[in-house]
Parts: sequence; structure tokens; C-alpha cells
Amino acid sequence: MLARNAILVVGNASTPVALEDLTAFAADVADRLGLPARIAVGMDYDVTQYAGVVLCDSYLNSVPSAVLGTEALEADMFCLTADDLYAYGIDETCGHCGEEGDAAPVLVGGMWTASVHASCVAAHARFVALKATA
Repeated sequence: MLARNAILVVGNASTPVALEDLTAFAADVADRLGLPARIAVGMDYDVTQYAGVVLCDSYLNSVPSAVLGTEALEADMFCLTADDLYAYGIDETCGHCGEEGDAAPVLVGGMWTASVHASCVAAHARFVALKATA
């Protein structure tokens, strides 16, 4: 899947608890960067198909973090660790209607959307689905 407007979130997904933590962290990524965030489970991802990579902890956190993080750096891509991510503020601008306030990411099929208002979720999902088929 081509996701050049999305961020790939990489970390330890080896246990259900670790995957839950990675999923929650991906919501923070989408919230702070204002871009959709796909959760990487394993190493079967072409990092160059994404806008960048965010590592849940560090390059030493998991094998996927080391491999995919290094691939992103070698491709001269945007690559952040969790510590770097938290320098960005939370973006409450709706990624669908563009208005401020109470916007938050929504998990849709393994990818967190950009922050959207609750009233814009359905319209945004339709827009993203149409864009993916174009």
C-alpha cells in the first residue's frame, strides 16, 4: 500500500501488551504530527513508501526498530524517536474540515487517521477510501 502521506510507527509488537502500547503511541504520533500513522507489525515494510518513520523508543527497542529505522536513515528520510516526537505539540486542527478544537485521531484498519472531529469521522473515512482507490 502506498502511504506517502502517512508515518510508519515502529516498535516492539512481540506481545499483545507491547502491541497495545505501540498502538497507543501511534495515536500520539498522528495527534502530534497531524498525519495518518500506520503501525508496523514486523519488518515487511518499504519505508520509502511513507512520509517518514517514528520509533516508539529507540533503535535498540526491537529488531524492527533497528532494521526499519536504519533503512529510513539510509534513505535520508524523516525519522524520529519517541523523545524527539514529544517536542511537537498536540495538533487539534481537524484534518477533514480544518477547524480547531477537540480533534483526535481515529483508528481505522491498523492506521490512525490525522486528527478529526467526532462529527467528521465518517466523512473523513469516505474521503480517505476514495483517495486510496484513485
